Amino acid sequence: MCDKFIGGLTKAVMGISSLLVFVITFLQVICRFVLKSPLPWSTDILRLAFTYLVFWGAAWCVKEKEHLNVDVVLTAMPAKMRWAVELLINIVLCGFFIFLIYFGIQFCIFGWTQTTSYLPLPMSVYYASIPSAGAVMLYYMIKNIAKQISGKDEEVQA
Repeated sequence: MCDKFIGGLTKAVMGISSLLVFVITFLQVICRFVLKSPLPWSTDILRLAFTYLVFWGAAWCVKEKEHLNVDVVLTAMPAKMRWAVELLINIVLCGFFIFLIYFGIQFCIFGWTQTTSYLPLPMSVYYASIPSAGAVMLYYMIKNIAKQISGKDEEVQA
């Protein structure tokens, strides 16, 4: 139940963000070059949508185990050593995600008094992408670690 909700929420955030980036960029091009009148507020919305797309897309990559890694050294290791190194890497990543959550919340608090250039949105709306996506990344990484430790992670066993 929780997996379906978080997965659906992640897909929704990425989908809405992608749609906003596409539609507003298209409108901005039309308005700027055809109507000769740019949409000043569009930059605020584009920045917001792109920020959420990047951070929540990174969370989806953690879920799918598609996050950036260099596995040349790992594939050369014996299976048991590779398992231990991957576990250590995942634990370190959990620490990084906790860092993102903690300092993302600090950014949100700090940004509450700041507003965007054209729209009366507090910068906290932008900064909220960091701790929210960090929490999703941490959730998925803990699930990955649990699968790895229980032996249900076929990718690590192969």
